[in-house]
Amino acid sequence: MDKGTLHGIATILAMIAFLSICWWAFKPSNRKRFEADGQLAIDTDPIHGIDAKQTPKGDKK
Repeated sequence: MDKGTLHGIATILAMIAFLSICWWAFKPSNRKRFEADGQLAIDTDPIHGIDAKQTPKGDKK
């Protein structure tokens, strides 16, 4: 095998890894988890005084 073949194989493996991560990130079943993770910083923000145990509507978790 020469360098060109190894570079080609590495490129294909990197592309497969990238597409796999994209598929996992945009998979509909992960949406709720990622939305909850995105709200974590907002829910514990000391400036706005929102307690982590309350939802944005004020309901207790």
